[in-house]
Amino acid sequence: MLKIPNTSMDEIQPFVDSLHECPKYGLHNPFNNKERYLMIGEVCRKTVEVMHDKEVFDWMVKCSQRAIPKSNQQTEAEVRVTRAFFENFCGDQVRFLARGFSNPGDHEGQMSQGYRFPFGPVGVIAPFNFPVEIPVL
Repeated sequence: MLKIPNTSMDEIQPFVDSLHECPKYGLHNPFNNKERYLMIGEVCRKTVEVMHDKEVFDWMVKCSQRAIPKSNQQTEAEVRVTRAFFENFCGDQVRFLARGFSNPGDHEGQMSQGYRFPFGPVGVIAPFNFPVEIPVL
């Protein structure tokens, strides 16, 4: 049905090395790389376009069902929700990756800030029951 690599510990070093190649400020930092998040908006737009193709939609449903046994109705709903997210995100929403928060600290001039984009290398482990929707959203 599908092939899954059985990676051993002695094969993991190239993956660790690639994590070290990512700059500490991250590749998706919209303050340092404005073109990057504009490109992400375009990628999302093209993703929506492709996901409206019935053949691609059905393929995504079948691929998802190989990861977790769900009914067609459940799996189609997951792919539909994911497509709706991309529809919403492909416009100005991608700019909100630069949105963040700030809180006053305990001392004069101290402040903590947080942003919605990753700093440095990041990995995603998808939950088995929502292999498409949760990682995307």
